[in-house]
Amino acid sequence: MKLKKSTSIFLKSNYWMTLHDFHLLLKTDSKFCMDSETIQNLNEVQDFINFIIKKERKIYGITTSIGDLRDINISIENVARLSSNMIRSHDAGIGASFSSEIVLGAMILRAHSLSKGYSGFSVDALNILVAMINARIVPEIPCSGSLGASGDLAFLARLGRAMMGDPVWVKYKGKRILANEALALAKIKPFQPKAKEGLALINGTSFMTSMISIAYQKQIKYFNSLMACLGLFLNATRAVDTAFYEPIHTVRFQKGQKFISSLLMQYFYNSDLIDNERTQNDYCIRCIPQILGPRIESIFDQLKKIENEINAITDNPLIFREKDFSNNVNVNPDCFHEFHDQKWAVLSGGNFHGENLTCIADGISLANAKIALLLERQITYLLNPVRNKCGLPCYLIPDEENIGLKSGFMIPHYTANALVHKICLLAQPSSLMNCTSANETEDVVSYGATACHKLLDQLELMKQLLSIYLLTVSQAYWIIRNKIGKGNNLTEKTFLLINEHLDFPVKEENGFEEQYQKASDFLESDILESILEFDFKKLYEDS
Repeated sequence: MKLKKSTSIFLKSNYWMTLHDFHLLLKTDSKFCMDSETIQNLNEVQDFINFIIKKERKIYGITTSIGDLRDINISIENVARLSSNMIRSHDAGIGASFSSEIVLGAMILRAHSLSKGYSGFSVDALNILVAMINARIVPEIPCSGSLGASGDLAFLARLGRAMMGDPVWVKYKGKRILANEALALAKIKPFQPKAKEGLALINGTSFMTSMISIAYQKQIKYFNSLMACLGLFLNATRAVDTAFYEPIHTVRFQKGQKFISSLLMQYFYNSDLIDNERTQNDYCIRCIPQILGPRIESIFDQLKKIENEINAITDNPLIFREKDFSNNVNVNPDCFHEFHDQKWAVLSGGNFHGENLTCIADGISLANAKIALLLERQITYLLNPVRNKCGLPCYLIPDEENIGLKSGFMIPHYTANALVHKICLLAQPSSLMNCTSANETEDVVSYGATACHKLLDQLELMKQLLSIYLLTVSQAYWIIRNKIGKGNNLTEKTFLLINEHLDFPVKEENGFEEQYQKASDFLESDILESILEFDFKKLYEDS
């Protein structure tokens, strides 16, 4: 993903944050700002909250306690204390800390959601969060503690404590210091929660959404790299191109399958390596469109859902005005409160539930498992001359007189095999189980945070597998290139670019650690993506 130069992004009630905007704020020094309309809207909502408190209306999380304590009334003098107590008591996470990238992403998403005016977060409170984002004061937050049901409670509570200047650790300007010290250095006044603000802050899906947004960018990046590598694989194996001809895929009526076949056909045009004397290839070649097609659909079709969640209001309860209601919906008149010549409503619901994020993460994880299985089978195909019958030596040992004395890529395949096992274990859907909480009142949870974090872990393993795959197909292509002939221009361009950074063939048996690291660094760069000169996502949408 190529990011534009840094800029200012204004928090407006009608601002729709794209995934690109999210990464712009995350990866550059772009700043958040609040416009006058947002400030006015937040102030009006704050005035309404003060009104219902004074009127002693019974409103969940404002004048009552929370969870299964929801029927316990809170006195007027204690409503603000409820907010601060809630933040401190909910800071109950444990384990290693999230990456700063995930935490900063969650802070950005929380500020974006709270700025819309449905949550009851004040201008002063939002200014503190925005100032911390712009100053890059990023709390250290334990990665275990969210059920993805009442939002990311424990994670966001630790953020709240950092905003309050409690003695929790943050990272600021490359140093690990206490939150109160960082706020003082950045000249940010600590957060003093008002009524509703504690619940508004901690009751959302921001960490889940940050993780899935970061994961999705990695997913697309690795897919682009895989498609480039597949060009080398098809030419190195001297694949039969007829399996990729358009009519076969047109009559199947499956978008993803047709899309994959059309992309891979680019590597066959004018290639000297296509062997049409064979009848057909094994499934790991012939069925690539049928295997990858549905998996690509399950990945690419998630972007809209992720962007919806980036812009979602996910805490509870939410504050609405009469204009927010559709005319054709019957509403109990008792829901409304007259204030400043308007009708207002505070509605309790379940937008904090992360089931949709669990579904997205689980679906992508399952897709990755099948992709990983395909790559491992293709690696074994390259290493076995009895199977491939295309001129590749056993274990891709280029000096064939030393086969046996050398073992070539035998053990990188072992490593790939081990990675695939882990990748498949991490594809176990988080949504398959359920345990209850809050004395049985929160009785169906999503485990969305687990699903999204697990996907990030899986993607790290996918990158490692793809590093081995990149090395293997490049070694195979170098051998075929020097034995038989070259692939087409796109294939050659891809190989020469890879060879500039990794240097093939691998001849000496000095271990693979250095090659793995070079391959991983190469995949993390934009070099391999740029060679393809088109946007896979756009092509898919237009197909």
